[in-house]
Amino acid sequence: MKEVNTDKLLVKYQFEEWLYNEAKLLDEIDFDSWYELLHPSIAYQMPVRVNKEGIERPDYTTDMFAFEDDYETLKMRVDRLKSNYAWAEIPPSRTRRFVSNVRVIGYEEKKHASVQSYLLIYRNRLNDVHHDLISGERSDEFLYDNGRWKLAKRTFIVDQTTIDTRNLAIFV
Repeated sequence: MKEVNTDKLLVKYQFEEWLYNEAKLLDEIDFDSWYELLHPSIAYQMPVRVNKEGIERPDYTTDMFAFEDDYETLKMRVDRLKSNYAWAEIPPSRTRRFVSNVRVIGYEEKKHASVQSYLLIYRNRLNDVHHDLISGERSDEFLYDNGRWKLAKRTFIVDQTTIDTRNLAIFV
């Protein structure tokens, strides 16, 4: 049996907790606290998924995005969601984010980390019996900044080629 590396387990646990905390902040509509988790250099994107023949990969575009945000545009989205001008989110959606399959791909202590995870979002609005399920894989890059890990890049590869949701006014 292979010996357990406790240092690797602690690093994995640290990023699992980071991702779980992020999910809780978003589900509780605490966008300001969520925004504080972001590094000023952040690139936040969701490439468009495409159908390809056979097993050809990648099966998403690298030049077209459902959203492609930076620190300033994410701040505008957060501020808009807190205003009376976010009509698609009045009242706010009820969401539940399920984070799983967290894998630390690369790690430099107190410098940089690469983390992959799966995300499933359940979303419901008003009294509607319809609900959204959005699933995919996230590739995250973290930078250590002022004693905290900050999200510096997120690429969300959605599983669906056609997303059955009325809008993408939520964060992944």
